[in-house]
Amino acid sequence: MRRIQALLAALTFLVALAAAVPARAAAGLEQLPPLPLGSVTTPGGAVVTGPDGGSYLYTVSTVSAGSALFSVIDTRTGKRKVELPLPGALGTWAVTAAPDGTAFIGGYSQGKIFRWTFGASTMTDLGVALAGQTTVWAVAPDGKGGFFGGTSPGGRLFRHDTASGTIRDYGQLVAGEEFVRSLSVAPDGTVYAGVGAHAHVVAVDPVSGAKRPLPLPAGLDTDQFAYDVKLAGRYLAVRFAASAGAGELRLYDLARKKWVKHVPGVTGIGFAKHGHDLYFVAGAGEVTALDLRDLRTRRVARIDSGALLHAVGMVSGGDLLVKANLGGALWRVTPRTGEVRAFQAELTEQPTSVQSLTTGPDGKIYGSGYLSGGLASYDPATGTAVGHKGVGQMEGMVTVGGKLYLGEYPKARILEYDPAQPWAPGTNPRLVLDLSPQQQDRPFAMINAGGKLAVGTVPTSGVLGGVLAIYDPATGTSRVMRDVVPTHSVLGLTYHDGVVYGTTSVWGGNGVDAQEYDAKLFAVDVATGETRYTTVPVPGERSYSGLTVDDKGHIWGFSTCTVFEFDPVQRTTLRTAKYCDYNWDTVHHVWRDGFLYFDATDGKLYGKAQAKVFRIDRDTLAYTKLFNQQISVLTQAPNRDLYMSREANFFVYRK
Repeated sequence: MRRIQALLAALTFLVALAAAVPARAAAGLEQLPPLPLGSVTTPGGAVVTGPDGGSYLYTVSTVSAGSALFSVIDTRTGKRKVELPLPGALGTWAVTAAPDGTAFIGGYSQGKIFRWTFGASTMTDLGVALAGQTTVWAVAPDGKGGFFGGTSPGGRLFRHDTASGTIRDYGQLVAGEEFVRSLSVAPDGTVYAGVGAHAHVVAVDPVSGAKRPLPLPAGLDTDQFAYDVKLAGRYLAVRFAASAGAGELRLYDLARKKWVKHVPGVTGIGFAKHGHDLYFVAGAGEVTALDLRDLRTRRVARIDSGALLHAVGMVSGGDLLVKANLGGALWRVTPRTGEVRAFQAELTEQPTSVQSLTTGPDGKIYGSGYLSGGLASYDPATGTAVGHKGVGQMEGMVTVGGKLYLGEYPKARILEYDPAQPWAPGTNPRLVLDLSPQQQDRPFAMINAGGKLAVGTVPTSGVLGGVLAIYDPATGTSRVMRDVVPTHSVLGLTYHDGVVYGTTSVWGGNGVDAQEYDAKLFAVDVATGETRYTTVPVPGERSYSGLTVDDKGHIWGFSTCTVFEFDPVQRTTLRTAKYCDYNWDTVHHVWRDGFLYFDATDGKLYGKAQAKVFRIDRDTLAYTKLFNQQISVLTQAPNRDLYMSREANFFVYRK
């Protein structure tokens, strides 16, 4: 009897224990709550004095899906006066204002343009500016009620005539250059355009359409954009920069036709002119004035912020308005006293597209947001999610040992984060490797290479040639290899038996043509840094970002439509399979499209490409699309589940 009672007690305990352990959800796709990566991201902005005499900030908040939001902010209080959607635009850098307060806006995603009249309750949708142009990077009033705009990927200039509603296309300003990044219009109507990704400054006659390139400063690194141009009296101020947050100011004397001033270390975007001073942000938030009479610079004030700062313009009372591109922070700087008043713009936080996913050392799924950055974690055990701000956009992430490594864009800065310690940007996560001196921008590929961190990168705009970097957390030392495959970016990485295997894209940064046609596979000895060999795994494929190794030590890669199996012992491609057609000659670049993972439990390959998630049978190479939901980013968790995202949507596929 006692034995029966003991048995019943044990059974009761086991039933209670089973009830306390959450049951694993059924196999298949499940949509999870969005990762907490919401943000206020406002890359563009302009200030205007309204008909009521008040000073207002015009700016646009970016979105991951739907319509960006145009806002009018009172520069005295930060209160929002107007909020209107921009249908067909996800965001913009291109916001300007005419003297009468009319706003002109150019968007990205569809290349649409908009007009808003001060006080109106609706936005005027002017449609797509130029067919085939997906981004309007810059807009400037033409002084006649219309405006000019600059585009990509065609690097074209246009003028919109408000009275007639017609658009004049001035064509590509510099042959082969894809970006018209900045515009300024002189009193005589001449349009000055900053071009990239290889720096040019072009003067355009608005009547004849004649294009006159200005000579570039001696010794200028031309692998960058003419990011900002601004007429300032007899001068044209130009900020040359490879990315938004670092550059140099050059001043061109239009009368003497020569460059007369160089100011390095300009870290903010935008210029503001008031009286005889030109204001900008340099160094670590140093608001700086350049006196246009004697060309001397002086420090005006300092803004304590780690955000990218934008010197927007002068507002009521003679103050300079500076904004942060992330977070909605505003500052009014009084130049004569150096006083700084910080306040917050009333802007609607928007969901953020997920840019990267990985599993952390604590078993949580980590994600970072597109453009706005941040880091969020999702705990599969509890279903709870936590978001952190204070870091940029992560292109790649990976766990090595007990740390999570983050690959930040721009500048390809590698950060180390310990989830067991409090979040404290600058300390945790902390910078451990900076690849910007190698002209690198996007660390998409990051893997655990036998206890060391391996990173593969895409270079900055206008540059060819990524790097493979090996960082040893135990010693804090690194090895950076620039030309493992000359002119190629490193997009895929995997590791086996002391060797890092990598795949490439023939393209470099934005705005530069590839020099070779076929993507390559390479093998590098981790201990020595020696490149053992380089080969073309599949002729005709131009970019491979999906890469993994199976239990036989064979290397598998996926491009956009094609898989290959490679034997590293024989150094030969064993098999390939093509699952769709892709015309490489119709694209400007392909970086990270394919993701690929080997599942040791069922022996199959899982991946994503062309927005499709699939499974491949290694024996037959049969391809199975797993579901119809479109996906952008994919990672495989240690328990075999696939976590993925599209825009701000977050999913898990349980096998």
